[in-house]
Amino acid sequence: MPGAGHRFYFVGKVPFPFSVLACLLFVNTFLMLLLPKATVGILRWYGDNSVAIQFVLLALLAAVMVISRKRVRWSGQK
Repeated sequence: MPGAGHRFYFVGKVPFPFSVLACLLFVNTFLMLLLPKATVGILRWYGDNSVAIQFVLLALLAAVMVISRKRVRWSGQK
């Protein structure tokens, strides 16, 4: 099955908060996969809450798209 590509895109420039959140989402995913389960301090807290952080970042990305919905377009092309 061929990939569909991106369906939503921003008209004009991508909002700065969207770019920052996308970078944070990438970094969080990278850290989730590579950091072992730590047993001390802040790393243990991060290990316990990294999945929740991932969902919060996804929700914030969706919120930025909803807030700037006049600049978001849907491409119906196949």
